[in-house]
Amino acid sequence: MVEALVKIMESTDPFYSGSSRIEMAQITQWVQYGGKISERKVPLERYAEELNLFLARRTFIVGCSLSVADVSVATAIAPFLRNLHITPEIQWDLSNLIRWYKNVQQNTSSLDRIDFFVRPVYLL
Repeated sequence: MVEALVKIMESTDPFYSGSSRIEMAQITQWVQYGGKISERKVPLERYAEELNLFLARRTFIVGCSLSVADVSVATAIAPFLRNLHITPEIQWDLSNLIRWYKNVQQNTSSLDRIDFFVRPVYLL
């Protein structure tokens, strides 16, 4: 999956792949991070907590718009969120992650071929 997303990133416009070399490098790192999440060597809860903290002051993972990094990480963390019973406490504890995830879902309607976006998770 990581290699495929990097190829997509290289062939798409800067809107999804970054507007500078720094953003492109950051996106590549986040795509690799999404690959690590997918490996599931570490409990997904840990990644969810890390992402929640990282997204506290961000709307998107890299830069000011949706990128391949957002798609990669959202696709990787989706199984955790699909199986999560959202209680008010969890909604509070993971509020940044849930906000970002909903935002990625709403901004990726053109990517309906990816399983994650075909069956979106509707959170509280």
